Amino acid sequence: VFRTASECIAAAKADGRQLWVTDLSQEAAPLCAHAAGEPALPRLAVVVGSEGAGVSKTMLAAADRRVFLPMCGFTESLNVSVAAALVLQRLLDRRDASGAPFGALPAAEAAALRARWYADLARSEEQLQLFLELATRGGAEPYLDTRRPEAFREEQ
Repeated sequence: VFRTASECIAAAKADGRQLWVTDLSQEAAPLCAHAAGEPALPRLAVVVGSEGAGVSKTMLAAADRRVFLPMCGFTESLNVSVAAALVLQRLLDRRDASGAPFGALPAAEAAALRARWYADLARSEEQLQLFLELATRGGAEPYLDTRRPEAFREEQ
C-alpha cells in the first residue's frame, strides 16, 4: 500500500511500467479492444478514478497515456468497478499479429506466480502439497468453456 500517489507512480516506473490513466478530458484516447496497428502493450499500471472526481491531478500529470471507454447513448460515466472491469477486459482482448493475446507472462514468471498463489490458496498442509505438485506440472488445465453444463444448473 502506498501512502501517496507519488509513491505509487515511483514504484510503477521503477518496475518498468507505463501508467495508463482513465480520463474524460479531450486529451484522452479511446480504449478499444481491437486497435488496428497498435504496437504490443507495454507493462502497464492501470489507474481508474472515481465516477465523480476521476483520477488525481498527480496521476494525470504522470500518465503515459490517458484513455477513456467510448460509450453509447446517454451514459457519461460508469461506476469505478464497472469501468475497471471493462478497461481490463478491453486490454485482455487485444491480440498481436498472430492472434495471440498481449500480456502473457513469460513461462518462468507464470510458474513462480502460480506457485506463490497455490501456496496462499492452500488451507492445510495436505492441500499445500497437492497444490505444489500441481504447480510443478504447470498448473491445472484451464477450462476451454467456462459456461456451466445444463446438468449442473438448478431450477431457480
